[in-house]
Amino acid sequence: MNRVILVGVNTLKYQETFQEELDECVGLCEACNYEVIQTITQNMDFTDRHTCVGSGKLIEISELCHQEEIEKLVFLNRLSASQIMHIAEACEVDVIDRTGIILEIFAKRARTKEAQIQVEMATLQYELPHLIVNDTSSDQQRGGSGVKNKGKGETKLELNKRDIERRISQLKKELKSLEVQVQIQKQQRLKSHLNMVALVGYTNAGKSSLMNRILKLNDIDDQKQVLEKDMLFATLDTSVRKVNFDSDRSFLLFDTVGFVSHLPTELIEAFKSTLSAAKEASLLLHVIDCSNERYESFEKATEETLKRIEANQIPIIKVYNKVDNAIAQDKTDGIYISCKTGEGIEELMKLIENTLYPNEVTCDCLIPYDQLSMIQSLKQKAKIEFLSDEENGKMIRVTCSNEVAQEIKKYCL
Repeated sequence: MNRVILVGVNTLKYQETFQEELDECVGLCEACNYEVIQTITQNMDFTDRHTCVGSGKLIEISELCHQEEIEKLVFLNRLSASQIMHIAEACEVDVIDRTGIILEIFAKRARTKEAQIQVEMATLQYELPHLIVNDTSSDQQRGGSGVKNKGKGETKLELNKRDIERRISQLKKELKSLEVQVQIQKQQRLKSHLNMVALVGYTNAGKSSLMNRILKLNDIDDQKQVLEKDMLFATLDTSVRKVNFDSDRSFLLFDTVGFVSHLPTELIEAFKSTLSAAKEASLLLHVIDCSNERYESFEKATEETLKRIEANQIPIIKVYNKVDNAIAQDKTDGIYISCKTGEGIEELMKLIENTLYPNEVTCDCLIPYDQLSMIQSLKQKAKIEFLSDEENGKMIRVTCSNEVAQEIKKYCL
């Protein structure tokens, strides 16, 4: 593991959340295979515009870097290009900030072509100003952001501004071409009239575990299960599965990328298509790890991110996961479950169904024999009960939303 020092300046921005932000950053470092040897903090109204920390604190950090054979400095605070350069020159080690750490994690986790393009684009947009500064002198290249390009050809430090902007433009075109297929799939889903339910929440809260537990309840083949690992940002790609209720009605369940506090703007911009699953859903399942003592701050971080992507007006069910190891069970605004034991999963499914179909009507319909194919599509969005075979068609009882009732009103008796 790379030996690093974590540095944080407690400014007016953080106030009461400073320690929580530091703890989170330690977790991000560990996900990047960095060993945090020591954490150094300083209280200031504002960060120093040249070195982030004060001059005396910078000397302290520099001395510690040499004593502990530190390979990299990780800053909680967002750093400018000039700050990275000055700190790197003073301490003679690589420098990276929290945003850079998150980008490194995303680069390691990206598996699909879409995710790889999104990560590279976000990384280039983040590094562009840093690379411009570093390009002014070969001696300044040591102060890079720490995020490395895994692609072929020249390294980022050798690319000039025009080359990088051209690459970003090319990536946007590639991403747009991939999104054409996404849009086709989206249109197909809309035609099916199936409700979309999206799993959202802080990274590693158990979203993928919940999807797999629901799929297991549906007796769906194990090959359909999604990647499930105890690590930050294990899921970068949106997975979607069709899930059935006991009533034969169905919905589409989406597993989405996990959130962290202050998710970098570059990632939100690059992952627009991935995050759209949450924005376009009929219902959100906010998965919260209630075994973590910081779960309330994680809950708040998710709510802030949903607001940033304009998905905060969508109906939401709070799902408190890991109840088998919960710190407390005093919340009344959600449902407690355990993906590990299966506790509460059936109750959650009933709650999802009741939430998706709150105001239903029941009507008897006579479907002509030459139009029986519509019954199959109707099953996707309504509860069907067969009553009898009549001379002119099949008599069925339909329990559905008012919207669906309007679609079939000419068949209603």
